[in-house]
Amino acid sequence: MRRRVSDVLCVFLIHLARLRVEAGPFLLSALVFPAVMYMFATAIGGNTDAGAPDPQSRLRFLAGSIVFSLSLTAISYLGYLLLENRFTGRLKLCATLPLAPSSYVIGVVIFAIAQAAIGTTSLFLVARAFGVRTALSFPVGLLLLGAVIVLTVLCVCGIGVIIAARARSFSEGSLLTDGLGAGLVFLAPVYCTPDALPRVLQVFSRVLPTTYAAQGVREALAGGHNVGGDLLMLAAMATLTLALGFRAMRWREE
Repeated sequence: MRRRVSDVLCVFLIHLARLRVEAGPFLLSALVFPAVMYMFATAIGGNTDAGAPDPQSRLRFLAGSIVFSLSLTAISYLGYLLLENRFTGRLKLCATLPLAPSSYVIGVVIFAIAQAAIGTTSLFLVARAFGVRTALSFPVGLLLLGAVIVLTVLCVCGIGVIIAARARSFSEGSLLTDGLGAGLVFLAPVYCTPDALPRVLQVFSRVLPTTYAAQGVREALAGGHNVGGDLLMLAAMATLTLALGFRAMRWREE
């Protein structure tokens, strides 16, 4: 057991070291792009008759930016690292070590959750500077928000792993991770209400994890506790995507 914990910690620290060296791309994904999207959404929508931003709309935009950050870091950024591990031979190197695949998997997942914690905390600080006030309750609301974020990370992390495992080339995988990192947000009612989407997208968005992530985060930020359905959907999607992703991972690729 001690050896397994040590292996998991090593995998986590290896990826954390990469994060420290490549802080720029991570900050773009976790903070800069989501913060800019928040400001853009606030500028073009959600104003009252007096021209002041509607508090409920600002909460929606903050929730959307949090989900945007989670999607970009867990699919685009983490997916890029996993692609690099695979196509530069690092994954083969891990396979030659006395390292269980499950230790590698757990280390990667813990790293993804750590990324989410950094990005979400940073966005909360930025939102507070912009004057956004939430009705998040303690400790229940905070625990529910944490559960939604963790399950969202697990789900989109699984999607990133699937891409990294099945991509035929590094460039193909990079394009897919970049496209899906943003696409899962723009194709779902994250920054808008569901009825604002075309009917086809309303139906399609029901199978996207970002839809339930945005609903759950927004409900928790507004002080509500009715996130059971969102948690259930995210848990089911996370189980499916992680199972498919790590089953497809070419641990000993030719």
